[in-house]
Amino acid sequence: MVWAVFGFNGQVGLAFLDGRQNSSKYIETLKNHLMPFVENIGGRNWEYQHDNAPTHTSSARKNYLNSKIVTVLEWPPMSPDLNPIENAWGFMSRKVYENGGQFYSVNALKTSNEIA
Repeated sequence: MVWAVFGFNGQVGLAFLDGRQNSSKYIETLKNHLMPFVENIGGRNWEYQHDNAPTHTSSARKNYLNSKIVTVLEWPPMSPDLNPIENAWGFMSRKVYENGGQFYSVNALKTSNEIA
């Protein structure tokens, strides 16, 4: 699985995650990837948006982000067409697979110049 975040300044963060995500793994992803990303872009006056997947709506996740004073943008369920990350996924997918590109391992994708 690939997790991504982007900021108002155009900076993007990608993380390759192992296995299925659950609430505790999602919190680890936020700790290890979101919070350092936010610190890197200035850490002020931002809101976090994610979809309404069960791992994103758990009380443990809510408690974690509340403890970090993170404002989560309220988002209607079943509305991927309104989510700006979907445009980023579309762009990355087109870039990765242009010219008939194929990747047969996660490592090959990670080391590819296609996602750089």
